Amino acid sequence: MQHITLNRWDLAIFIAYMFLAVGLGFLVSIGRKRTTQGYFLGGKSLPWYVIATSMLASDVSSEHFIANAGIGFTFGIVAATGSWNAWIIYSIFIFVFLPYYVRTNLYTIPQFLERRYNPVCRYIFSASLLIGYVGAIISGTLYAGGLAFERMIGPFISSGWLNDSHNQIVAGIIFFAVLTGTYTIYGGLRSAAWTDFMQIIILGLGGVLVPILGLKAVGGFSALVHHEPGHFQVFLPVNHPRFPFTGVFTGFLTVGIWYTCTSQHMVQRVLAAKDEWHARMGVIGAGYLHIITPFFFVFPGVIAYKLLGKNFKPADASYLVLVERLVMPGLRGLILAAMAAALMSNLSAVLNSASTLITIDFYKKLIRPNASDESQVRFGRIGGVIILACSVAIAWYFSMTPGVPLFLKVQNIFFWIAPPFSVIFCAGLLWRGANTVGALATIVAGFLFSFAFDQFIKGQQGVYLHRAFFTWCFCVLVMAVASKLRSHYRASAVVVAAEPVAASVGADAPDVDYEPVSLPTKIGLFDDPPPSEVDKIIWSKRYARLPEAERQHYRGFKNWHLWWALFVGIVLCIYAFFIWFRMQHPVKMLPW
Repeated sequence: MQHITLNRWDLAIFIAYMFLAVGLGFLVSIGRKRTTQGYFLGGKSLPWYVIATSMLASDVSSEHFIANAGIGFTFGIVAATGSWNAWIIYSIFIFVFLPYYVRTNLYTIPQFLERRYNPVCRYIFSASLLIGYVGAIISGTLYAGGLAFERMIGPFISSGWLNDSHNQIVAGIIFFAVLTGTYTIYGGLRSAAWTDFMQIIILGLGGVLVPILGLKAVGGFSALVHHEPGHFQVFLPVNHPRFPFTGVFTGFLTVGIWYTCTSQHMVQRVLAAKDEWHARMGVIGAGYLHIITPFFFVFPGVIAYKLLGKNFKPADASYLVLVERLVMPGLRGLILAAMAAALMSNLSAVLNSASTLITIDFYKKLIRPNASDESQVRFGRIGGVIILACSVAIAWYFSMTPGVPLFLKVQNIFFWIAPPFSVIFCAGLLWRGANTVGALATIVAGFLFSFAFDQFIKGQQGVYLHRAFFTWCFCVLVMAVASKLRSHYRASAVVVAAEPVAASVGADAPDVDYEPVSLPTKIGLFDDPPPSEVDKIIWSKRYARLPEAERQHYRGFKNWHLWWALFVGIVLCIYAFFIWFRMQHPVKMLPW
């Protein structure tokens, strides 16, 4: 396994960063009143720039440096489309989902499913998120930390229990779990978000070294492009084994909506915004950051393809080899700090969100409905410790089976569970006819269809982008048919007279905050909220406008539409360049 040679200055930089991260995590939360809103939503006090950096930090981990560089080495710059396509999903989030989330004071995203459908949908989604967070994201991030610890710190240890490479990985898992868990569990979302802000700065300082030094080593951008034009294609054939253009540009319908618009660890940062303007600008700011992150993560792999040659193996080691060859000792500590920053920010984000889910959706809802703020915060901390301990155990299990392609499997899991949930969330906001039976049928049928597609569609087993897209289309059909059948059955049993809705959110409705849906005390497995309450949720053009008071305050240069349009324009210019490049270097797009 590739290691990076470090000196004492590198270790000093790394240790200083550790103290800085933990110190900031405690500092920003000292003296804060321990209310439910303060602990789980940061007291709704986060400014847009902290939301932007925290959203990005929630999306990256230390393995991005290694795995994404390996993908860039193997397939080229096409891997960057995952970041650049954020303009699509972020626009959907800003215009469709965000206004309702912010104006109705949600704590957890599964609460939306209870308001729109019923508690059963809420518990299914919340449980699936918790299982995914603990079994995949947190444990996978800790395992990545253990690997990084072994690769960088291991060479300094020559005796004792830690002299064994596996023991070094286990020590790294425990080290990052204790360090990150300490300030995250103590301070809640505010600690996690503000340390994310600092960690993104560290990530940028360290991450920029390799691509800049690499470009210098290969003779500049032009020399790199002309060395292997195929590595600068983003529109690849439909039968490409990993990134077919038909899957790359439909992924936002599945994982994009599920991960960005409905996953607790991403949306929770937006829920903690000072106001709706800061929430929207935070998402836009995260979009700008996504434009440049491929330069840190994917681009080094393309550089390695030229410097190391196409026969270099394994591809995942390319980033570490570049660090060893290009970055002088004394500066490698910045790389180590950047990788640690990515890992700790991702870990703190998901850990805090898992703690929120287990407290609000299960403890407060099912165990102690009348729990005080103090009791909820205390349970949130206890739950955080339990979640972290379970994740450490799973990460330790991963370390026992190093041959398993863990991170590919984790990504595959995302594309497995995303389609049905993205459909029921979109239908819940955009279609008045969606109901609980349709939602439950979509979840069950979506999982079964994904399994069948993987088993019986030969030649497509590894192309999970295609599987996710076809599953999404199938789920849309199931949602429509099942909801219609349920509505027809109910209409034949009971005739309900239509009534005007006082709190309608139609295009001509006044600018007032959305009201939470009033749910009946007892609700059956297939029951729906009253139609008058559903009408309050359905999307209208009013979603696109800020509340009147904020529109008057954030004018001119602060108009969020201006910054959103500039963000979209930059991404479209990037794709215009690659369309031009493809015309200069044609690629066969279809298999016939």
